[in-house]
Amino acid sequence: MIRRTPPAVLRWIAGAAWAALLGGYLWTVAASGRTPIDVLGEIVAFLVDHPLGPVLYVMVCAVRPLFVFSSSVLTIGAGHLYGPTLGLLVVTVGQNAGAVLAYALAATFGAELAGRALAHPRLRGAASRLRRNAFATVLTLRLVFTPYDAVNYTAGALRLPLRAFVTATLLGSLPGALTFLLFGASIGDLSVLADGRWPSIDPWTLAASAALLAVTLTVSRTIRRRSALPGATP
Repeated sequence: MIRRTPPAVLRWIAGAAWAALLGGYLWTVAASGRTPIDVLGEIVAFLVDHPLGPVLYVMVCAVRPLFVFSSSVLTIGAGHLYGPTLGLLVVTVGQNAGAVLAYALAATFGAELAGRALAHPRLRGAASRLRRNAFATVLTLRLVFTPYDAVNYTAGALRLPLRAFVTATLLGSLPGALTFLLFGASIGDLSVLADGRWPSIDPWTLAASAALLAVTLTVSRTIRRRSALPGATP
């Protein structure tokens, strides 16, 4: 029964996880008498100042596929909290663990989970290429910004070699991760929002993020033109 309805099962898991998080947050706010911004500030302070903060952030990134949450938002958050250096380590470990989790879910539940993923233009018809050359194809899909979880689910459903999948994911995700990390690192103290003020922006870090984004998009466009990926720009 479960094998026939994995998307529904995952939606229930994601819904229950979000309900638990939101319920716990609201209960903490109500029980402590503090404002939501105060509680959020304490969570941020724990993540930054406590030795286990980065470890917790890695765990959040790792289980992200179960929450159906944007990996880009978590990457920006890591850049803001930890800076580009520690943030890169946190994101690399966490996001790759999450990729393996999504891979394992698809390998367990089979083609049902990958059905929607394979509907993406850049994945439609790519199954044979993935089986023939898993590393190069996954690397290319990462570099052209194919939806992160779509690649994970497809790779798992096709039972691609795990080592090739993880290595290609690690290398192919670095440019995008660095771009979002630098963007997050450029944002100043968000606590000033409580006073109705906008946080400061580090123009040099933001400029570095924008430059890296421009280079990455240019490379991505070139790869799409030269590759035989479905949906590539002619």
